[in-house]
Amino acid sequence: MIKILIIYVIASAIILITDFKVIRDLPKINRWFTYIFLLAGMGIFAYTLQISRVVYASVWLQKWLGPLVPF
Repeated sequence: MIKILIIYVIASAIILITDFKVIRDLPKINRWFTYIFLLAGMGIFAYTLQISRVVYASVWLQKWLGPLVPF
């Protein structure tokens, strides 16, 4: 698991290095969204690798919204 997570971190670092000039010229809020999306993606990726029983968001939404669906 650690090897795959390290590959993700390295890929994120490569994205940040290659797009540094573009990210630096973005408005401040867009820069923060870029960093948040990369970190959230890494967190979700680590969660799915680490836990043997993963609860997916679509399954969770199905349980909540199931009674509202007419069919």
